Amino acid sequence: MSRLLHSVARCVCHSSPSRHITTIPSSPIRHITSLTPVSRCSSHPAGCSAILVKPCRARQLPARRTVTTANCQQAAADLSTTSCSQGADAFSLVESSLGGMLEEIHMELRAQLVLDTEMGEIARYYFDGGGKAVRPCIALCVGQLANCHNENIEEQGDRVRRQKQVAIVSEMIHTASLVHDDILDHAETRRGKESVNVKWDTRRSTMAGDYILAVGSRLLSQVGDKEVVVILSQVLADLVQGEFMQLQNKEDESERFEHYLTKSFNKTASLMAYSCRANAVLAGVSSTMVEHAFQYGRNIGIAFQLVDDLLDFIVSADQLGKPAAADLKLGLATAPVLFAAEKFPELNEMIGRRFEEEGDVERAFQLVQESGGLEETKELAKKHCEAAIAALEHFADSEYKTALVDMCDKVLNRMK
Repeated sequence: MSRLLHSVARCVCHSSPSRHITTIPSSPIRHITSLTPVSRCSSHPAGCSAILVKPCRARQLPARRTVTTANCQQAAADLSTTSCSQGADAFSLVESSLGGMLEEIHMELRAQLVLDTEMGEIARYYFDGGGKAVRPCIALCVGQLANCHNENIEEQGDRVRRQKQVAIVSEMIHTASLVHDDILDHAETRRGKESVNVKWDTRRSTMAGDYILAVGSRLLSQVGDKEVVVILSQVLADLVQGEFMQLQNKEDESERFEHYLTKSFNKTASLMAYSCRANAVLAGVSSTMVEHAFQYGRNIGIAFQLVDDLLDFIVSADQLGKPAAADLKLGLATAPVLFAAEKFPELNEMIGRRFEEEGDVERAFQLVQESGGLEETKELAKKHCEAAIAALEHFADSEYKTALVDMCDKVLNRMK
């Protein structure tokens, strides 16, 4: 196990993962990490949690390959023998609720236009069904998980409507961030078609991205819960901070992975984590259970980004729907590169100059392939998925619980 992996499997503060970090020893990936509360920080109301390693035996999940669960105590949920549907799939469970999501978003984007201008067309461009819809799916499943835990599943009505609203807002925030990302990165393709900034131009695309956020904010206000508004407002702040961090480059090599993880939380995991928190709040569960919902979203979000960065090195451009090695071409050092730099120190100089010299991108790509950095990135993603599963053990058994465990497997093994 690399020294670098020892330094990054750590406790991360909610909206600023670089603060209040507790280093832990790494364990073999076949063992599960469990989340145990430690001293609370004053920066966030819910505090922080540390990841502690606890070996346990493997347990077979329904209709999946063998993975391990978060805790081996008798009190832990045995997900293979719960009363819920075997092999529950998160997307299938929320299909009836989210099936019309894109149509609803299109309707809202049209409704707020005084005139049906070109901006409406641009704003709707990425809401074409080409996305994975992972974020709204997770948000709604966690909401239903919390509803089941609170034994108020029969009293859904308005509660589920508001949780669905949070899920829709999460997709709108995500899509607006894609628009702005493509503008800043001068992207040429997205999901296998021309990116918004290529099809139109930077100025129009920027305004369209802002418009999506504005309509999403209006929908958020209609949820009717002040705490939820505050929670999801943090996502917007995190996204901006994450994008700003991407423009920076740490000169100190020892700080680069921490910087990368903080950026990954802000740009990707924050939206998943706070959407889960918001829907748990709407379910009316205790603050402790709200925190567990947050930890699930945070850890699966970080795992999602780690896998995304991994795919940039192993999947073709046609499969990704965007150019391969895109991050290197943008001058970004992601987890595979940072792990590889431990074996090939020459990468540190390339990272420092953001791969700007001729041949840097090709050489860095080759060194990553030879280093074992891809395997270490996958291993770190696994650890975060295991921590996400650990957070679920505190919830009552339900088909949503099984589906959310299965979602971790989907995230780890996706190819696009």
